Amino acid sequence: MKADHVNAFLVPAVQVLQKMARLEVRVGRVERLTGDSEVGDHLSIIIGLHGQLSGSVVLTAERRTAWTLASRVAREELSAEGEADVRAILAELANTIVGNATGHLFAVGVREGITPPTVVVGPRVGFGFGAGLESVLVPLETEVGRVEVIVSLSKDAP
Repeated sequence: MKADHVNAFLVPAVQVLQKMARLEVRVGRVERLTGDSEVGDHLSIIIGLHGQLSGSVVLTAERRTAWTLASRVAREELSAEGEADVRAILAELANTIVGNATGHLFAVGVREGITPPTVVVGPRVGFGFGAGLESVLVPLETEVGRVEVIVSLSKDAP
């Protein structure tokens, strides 16, 4: 997987979290994923990619971190009954990150489209990215917890 492709998602992720959630963000060590991946009690947003690249981008965080992150974006404490709001806010946050990434990809000559975000919540969510895809996990450490960005792209990406 090309560094330009990963950075196209990483740079907007950091910028959007800094601006919209008013967070300090530290990028952790990039980890190559092999096979399926499982997360604990997380809220995850999946956005598909289509065009010159194929694959997906996942933004995932522990449920507690996701709730705090959404509250920071909303600039108000979201109640326990506000899960629909949390889902909507974080889906839009992920959509903004990936939408901005398409601009970065365009700058390096890659034309790309995205699918609407899919939100998945559960105590044991598994991701199987499939054969022919390369996947990396980029941890983003913030004062409210860890947010992970998983970029999974076809091996023959331009």
